[in-house]
Amino acid sequence: MSERFRDPGTSWYDLPADEILVRCPRCDGRAAVRPLPGGESGLFAPRRLLCPACGYVRGWAGDRVGWYDEPADPYFRLPLWLSAPCCGHTLWAYGRRHLDLLEDHVAALRRERRLPPATGGGNHGRPRTLVESLPGWITGARHREEVLRVLARLRATLDVP
Repeated sequence: MSERFRDPGTSWYDLPADEILVRCPRCDGRAAVRPLPGGESGLFAPRRLLCPACGYVRGWAGDRVGWYDEPADPYFRLPLWLSAPCCGHTLWAYGRRHLDLLEDHVAALRRERRLPPATGGGNHGRPRTLVESLPGWITGARHREEVLRVLARLRATLDVP
């Protein structure tokens, strides 16, 4: 187990810049939602869904994204590849960076917050980071071993083609 974790300040809005792993709507294999290569970046940048197993391709160029509180990608609303039952809830991650962040945070025996304290939204203070927004069942010591076990199972699926 890691001794210390310092919140890097990653927000939910940072994660879609990376690849989001989803279940292909055609073959149920591992597909990826990515920003278009060489295109603009940001939350509302056009995306492409691509499944290497069956060749399924679909584009997204909308002006709305879904919520970040459920195991579905915010663009196509497809189920996430990295999703599994855990402690009576669903544990999920968008991709490798999200999984790394969860694993590092949960495994740490000492967790350092960013300062100043978050306000939970609104116009005062700074917005909450991803790890500050995690539910207690993920961050609590009571479920640490089970959460880490499920995160390891999810990580193992990254190496399977």
